[in-house]
Amino acid sequence: MIKKFFTKERSFVLSVIILVMFHFFDSSVFFQTSILLEGLLFLIVFFVIIYAAFGVVHHAELLAYKFGEPYGTMILTLSAVTVEIIMIAAMMMHGDADPEIAKDAIFSTLMILLNGLTGLIMLIGGLKYGEQKYNLKSTNSFFSMIIGIIGIGLFLPLVIPLKNYSLFETFLIFISLLLYIFFLRMQSKEHNYYFKFEGRKKNIDDEHEHLPKKETISTSYHLIMLIITIAAISMLAENLSVFVDDGIEKLHLPVKIAGAIIALIIVSPEGLTAIRAGLSNDMQRVINISLGSMLSTVSLTIPAVLIVGILIKQNVILGLNPIQSAMVIISLLVGLLSCKDGETNALQGFIHFMLFITFIFLIFVQ
Repeated sequence: MIKKFFTKERSFVLSVIILVMFHFFDSSVFFQTSILLEGLLFLIVFFVIIYAAFGVVHHAELLAYKFGEPYGTMILTLSAVTVEIIMIAAMMMHGDADPEIAKDAIFSTLMILLNGLTGLIMLIGGLKYGEQKYNLKSTNSFFSMIIGIIGIGLFLPLVIPLKNYSLFETFLIFISLLLYIFFLRMQSKEHNYYFKFEGRKKNIDDEHEHLPKKETISTSYHLIMLIITIAAISMLAENLSVFVDDGIEKLHLPVKIAGAIIALIIVSPEGLTAIRAGLSNDMQRVINISLGSMLSTVSLTIPAVLIVGILIKQNVILGLNPIQSAMVIISLLVGLLSCKDGETNALQGFIHFMLFITFIFLIFVQ
């Protein structure tokens, strides 16, 4: 039984081994080594995290197959945003207080999901299949919610008077959670058909022929493994962030590169699933994952970090700076135009991916 578990859950076991290593060895010893050895340790932890993400994808895929859409995608996106909240909270509670860490992490996650991940999938899928179709009602619903919450949570803080800011934070916690809870109800009940696309040529059961029968899939086992693997990823990512911070200081790199690296790790589990869906010509699942993750990022991470800030008495700055504001507005406008007719193509994907390249470039020049 134990041998079978170790064989099936290699990614999780490897993550635990690395975590145990960090637990029994003083991390300060690693930073007294050469920058090359420290870089090697960074790469080891980074790739172990990515490998563990494959484990998350495996369990999420089985749950998604058993429960169908949109429930499977909801499990994956909620799991991923939980990792983000844990990581940001941990970074807020140790080391030098950075009031902008939450904002930078949220912004980086949005850019990676909308421009990097979705753009790359649109580009590759468009070159492979031409036009990829999906349910237009899903993108309209997602973008309406995303634009609304981004406006309230990341733009309004720029103009709220300081004397009313604490009251605004309380209101923001309430309104963000209320909007997301209501959206989840609509997504899972009254309007769940918005997030399905019946016009696919390929039978969904044929795509999952390599998976076991639905009745043999243990919900409790895969849900537990999904949760603890994500927990392992979040703890590994916290250790990775220490290497990143030390490397940035020694190599004199831009501070905001840390947020981009952490955000890349955060979206890796859902990103892997989305890429596989895009290569299978399942653009509806790509939309559900990428836009659903964007929505959960802003609507759940914002109230979570505000609550943490209140508990530890730390200031949280949510208002985007001018460069971030411009990138968010441009990306959302391009996204709306790309999703206006229920089909995507390679040109739209290329534009989004160039915006992602611009995001990376601006990290080094702002």
